Amino acid sequence: MINVYQSPGLDVAIDILRKSIASKHLIVIFGKCTVDYQGRSESRLTSGERMIIIKQDGALLVHRPVGYSPVNWQPNTSVIEVKKTHDNKLVVMAVRSRPREIVWIYFDEIYLIIVGKLVDTGEFIMYLDEHEIRDLLYENPWVIEEGLKITGKEKKLGSGYADLFGIDKNGTPVVIEIKRITAGREAALQLYNYVEYYRKVTGVKPRGILVAPVVTASAVETLEKLGLEWREISIQKLWKMKKTKMRKHGTLTEFFEKK
Repeated sequence: MINVYQSPGLDVAIDILRKSIASKHLIVIFGKCTVDYQGRSESRLTSGERMIIIKQDGALLVHRPVGYSPVNWQPNTSVIEVKKTHDNKLVVMAVRSRPREIVWIYFDEIYLIIVGKLVDTGEFIMYLDEHEIRDLLYENPWVIEEGLKITGKEKKLGSGYADLFGIDKNGTPVVIEIKRITAGREAALQLYNYVEYYRKVTGVKPRGILVAPVVTASAVETLEKLGLEWREISIQKLWKMKKTKMRKHGTLTEFFEKK
């Protein structure tokens, strides 16, 4: 059941949002707002018309009218509160406990609220497997970082094999671990083991980069604590790169037709 509320008053909007958040509904808000963020850094987004999404798992995204990426977001939240300010504005406050981050969204006007629950049990199928992603990055290291040179793949480090190994533009060794799907804390620890093994054996501390389409909040926190890095990759862009390469080489049928 999807409910739509057009131009709700301030008190009505507060009541709708509080009940919907408590019921873990999907919420979409269209309105004019400012956004403040405080956490690992600080930012302020001045007044503008935007779309705010609060998902059923508590994830919060602030979208501008253009661009595909949110300008502010919380990947997960511990608390989301809705209240009226002293100057008669509606504020949504989203708190993330680890790391401690807070997003405040102050609404001057609310044009529309959509609330409801969606069910999605579909499977998301990737078009590239992990080895194909590894080989594409091996041939195109600039996707990970400009100036990066890859010198080997499946490099044995201790009891495991790092997906890629290379040298950055400053001559520092780089150990790279690739994940085809969301990378969690375990992937960060796996990368750390490779980095530490290389450091102990060679006496040189390499950089460690975790490469994945998505990295969980716990993985990011672990990477930061261990002095490691991560890079977001687009599987869709890599797939297009592979298709372009296939077109350049031509198909087997095209080869025989030319004969």
